[in-house]
Amino acid sequence: MSVVLKPHSIIKARLKVTKKGPVHAFLTATCAKAMEKYVPYDTGTLSETVIINGEPTVNVTEDTITYAQKYASYVYKGISKSGKKLHYHTDMHPGAGPRWDERMISGEGKKVVKDVQRFIERGGY
Repeated sequence: MSVVLKPHSIIKARLKVTKKGPVHAFLTATCAKAMEKYVPYDTGTLSETVIINGEPTVNVTEDTITYAQKYASYVYKGISKSGKKLHYHTDMHPGAGPRWDERMISGEGKKVVKDVQRFIERGGY
């Protein structure tokens, strides 16, 4: 018995799993939303400066999540401009800390994968 499969590019296009396609955009937006509780929260400015679906909240494109504050890279790395280790408040965001994308994947990765799978199963909308 032989099985003939279409090229992976055709299968990916049918499932809408293409770079900058709807599944890619959904994955990025889902990650941005899931990351919020891992983003350090003092006054809320950092975690509230993302743009999702036109709402000024971090700048999210199909493949990029950008936190607009000038100090975001220091907070992300966990080291101040002077080289001192940062300490994070966890009152508002209990999972807060440096490298919040990695923290989110560790804590929410399986849920994100399931959400994206359901999105694909619905036809990418």
